Amino acid sequence: MVRRARSDPALNQVRALAASLEVPRRWQLRTFVDHVATLLGKPITLFPQPDLTAEGFPCGVVIERPDSFVVAYDAASSGYHTDHIVLHEIAHLLLDHAGYVSATSRHRTLGQLFAEIDTDVVLRVLARTDYDDILESQAELFASLVMSETDTPRPGSALGRAIFQR
Repeated sequence: MVRRARSDPALNQVRALAASLEVPRRWQLRTFVDHVATLLGKPITLFPQPDLTAEGFPCGVVIERPDSFVVAYDAASSGYHTDHIVLHEIAHLLLDHAGYVSATSRHRTLGQLFAEIDTDVVLRVLARTDYDDILESQAELFASLVMSETDTPRPGSALGRAIFQR
């Protein structure tokens, strides 16, 4: 018989982090991002990137430079989805996850996405890899926990409306 641990330290870390942050009840992504930027000590620029996923990149990417962070997301995302993507990327920063993009491919990746960024000053690049990865699971849980504290309506599916309609 396999016994599961009663608590998962990685999940507990995310829950504690989410609970420690001021989440504006009347949700404003920019307000929350500014709060996190203050905690991290660097401004965070949100950068909607046209056709990000069409180019084969994930729907969100975070880039750390010595003086700032850039969170890019697919410009075609909906409001709720955009918020979730940005929160996912912010979770990587708050949890101090290491960059996924190797130093050798950093120049090529950044050159394709952002011609205006000086790739020599980039400290790390994080881009979604695999949801089975614990770091990705942590980032997804963080985004979901923060969004659950807001007054933002969740998008419903046609199937959900058909099943749960009163």
